[in-house]
Amino acid sequence: MYVCLCNPFTDKDVANVLRDASVRKTTAHVYKACAGGQKPCCGSCLCVIKDMVAHHQNQPDMLAAE
Repeated sequence: MYVCLCNPFTDKDVANVLRDASVRKTTAHVYKACAGGQKPCCGSCLCVIKDMVAHHQNQPDMLAAE
């Protein structure tokens, strides 16, 4: 599903960035990584990204369970 239409990227793009250890897990950093460094235009996607970041941060670390 498209998360941002102004600088087109999808929920899969956001998920890939959240798995990338080199990107800080803030809404702004995730947006910038997905949008190729562009700034938000209308900002309507930021709530979805914020929710995805929060969900990612609340997930238990699967590697720690091994």
